[in-house]
Amino acid sequence: MIESFETWYEATATRSTAALPLSQKLKADVCIVGGGLAGLTTCLELARAGLSVVLLEKSLLGSGASGRNGGFVSNGFALGMEDVERHVGLDAARALYDLSRKGTDYVRREVAPTDKMGDGWIVASRHDDHGGLKAHGQAMQQHYAEELQHFSTDETRQRLASPRYFESLLYPKAFHIHPLRYCLALAAKARLADAIIFENSPVISSQKSGSEFLIKTAHGEVRARHVVHCVSSTGRAVHKPSGRAVLPVATYIAVTEPLEQNSINTHSAIADTRRAGDYYRLIDQGRILWGGRITTRVSPPSRLAWRMKQDMLATYPALGDPKIEHSWAGLMGYALHKMPLIGRDAEGQWFATAFGGHGLNTTAMAGLILASAIVDGDDSYRRFVPFAPQWAFGQLGRLGVQGSYWLMQIKDKRDESRLFSST
Repeated sequence: MIESFETWYEATATRSTAALPLSQKLKADVCIVGGGLAGLTTCLELARAGLSVVLLEKSLLGSGASGRNGGFVSNGFALGMEDVERHVGLDAARALYDLSRKGTDYVRREVAPTDKMGDGWIVASRHDDHGGLKAHGQAMQQHYAEELQHFSTDETRQRLASPRYFESLLYPKAFHIHPLRYCLALAAKARLADAIIFENSPVISSQKSGSEFLIKTAHGEVRARHVVHCVSSTGRAVHKPSGRAVLPVATYIAVTEPLEQNSINTHSAIADTRRAGDYYRLIDQGRILWGGRITTRVSPPSRLAWRMKQDMLATYPALGDPKIEHSWAGLMGYALHKMPLIGRDAEGQWFATAFGGHGLNTTAMAGLILASAIVDGDDSYRRFVPFAPQWAFGQLGRLGVQGSYWLMQIKDKRDESRLFSST
């Protein structure tokens, strides 16, 4: 087994030579802090609108969660829509869902055909919930016009040959992509639209300076009418109102060698309904990309490849003994309420962060919203006022997240032990 922490995405993407760090004084209409998907989408759309834009990335473009995630693109948020409804009401929840749908549509429109890796997303139940999943699908169709297809247990197991699965729902308009190549493509398009991008340029400070903002790095500065912070789980100290509201949470991913197998018989992305579930998909040459587990530790554990392989074989023992070619950790940013943080602070600085768990469509959505706000004065970003930044309790918050995950694992194991002891 290979214990390589290089991501499969990095191994299969082509980076151009890293952009030089900022080493001068510049002036622009907008300065964007962060070169992940939210920052790159905002940058591209502002540049397309004719504004002068400078983007500062502390490391390499897409080196954070944006280029290390599971690659699923679908409507919605990390917080389930039933919970969104309880928080803001059905009408406001529908408006938010429509915004998330625009994010999905944007990725579909902008991603290169070669970087789109499959259609559909199957959500499979790990226990017989007596039609509960089907009822959920009907509610999503009724309230949000989401097209869904329900599969019985037999139909599910034709696609996912595991006794662990029962009924399932297919989201046919969802899809999955190579997220890092998508990041790099957005950057290339932004440069063609005259945006200026700097890598290895961590921001030291961002503050009001007269009618502008002054953004400083170690060797340069940018003066801009607008500043947009899109840094997620790293670099959270620069913009404290949003940074203190973000919890860094890690998840793990492994990729197998090329396989010939009869266990996973679909090219749709797959996730299960457990509180702490797995997510996976077939990628190139029959490889399986398998993700799961949640932790607040920031470094990969020892024997990560072995751990992920055991999770995979617990569901599909017929896979035998596949070699793991790549395994890595991805650090996501979450808010306590599990919704994105999108808005403008009292000083006028824009922010977009906390996309953990559902980031590919919502980062695109955020970029569209903020670009429209800056260019046209669109106030769609105010839809997220009910989910404003709130202090995440620092280290205590991380301990709370870890404890919640362990509790979810216990409940999942309890539910499954009851199921299999009764069969």
